[in-house]
Amino acid sequence: MAKTVSLKGSVRSQVGTKAAKASRALGLIPGIMYGKRGTRAVQFAMKDISPVLHLSTEGNLLIDLELDDAGKSGQHLALIQEIQVDPVQDYVIHVDLHEVAKDEKLHAEVRVVEFGEPIGLKQGGLLELFMRHLRVECLPQDLPEVIRIDVSNLEVGQSVHVGEVVLPKGVSVLNPKDLPVVSVIAPKVEEAAAAPAAGAAKQPEAIKEKKADDAKVDPKAKADTKAKK
Repeated sequence: MAKTVSLKGSVRSQVGTKAAKASRALGLIPGIMYGKRGTRAVQFAMKDISPVLHLSTEGNLLIDLELDDAGKSGQHLALIQEIQVDPVQDYVIHVDLHEVAKDEKLHAEVRVVEFGEPIGLKQGGLLELFMRHLRVECLPQDLPEVIRIDVSNLEVGQSVHVGEVVLPKGVSVLNPKDLPVVSVIAPKVEEAAAAPAAGAAKQPEAIKEKKADDAKVDPKAKADTKAKK
């Protein structure tokens, strides 16, 4: 089951690029929280949200969020949906969250983690992960942190398909059941260059154009030529 962590934040009264920059100048990380109760502009202290973001890279994380809205405090349950990072300086500039309800099923992407050493590796095969995430449906309290797949019994040419993945109780997968998640594939073998035949191959004999044979020229034609001279 996914971990649950507590986080405090506040509702932003100002939105837009300038307002987001102003929040970051104060050491705050701006964000947006989407949900059935509407969309809210929020912000978090860097020191509070940094450890939460670090944990979210390991798998799904439920956030028990306490939001201060103009002096009024409210509790929310949310998932981190997207983390935006500055491409040049590599620091978090924005966070998107999705509010969920404890009694309503949600749809979420869950990271796939394989474990075990496949039999096929000893046969010269290669392990290939085709799907890094599976999309699932479940109640928030049943949401897996990750989905672990045992690959130790896979031989070369064998796969674990979506329909064969063992899921925690209360969790159903939404991906097509016949798709392969992980396989042990045979290594690619480069075609060996064709061996040359024994002995050098003989080149076909060139056919030369025959020159006109003077002996076969009409004697009368020769006589006419001499007369003209």
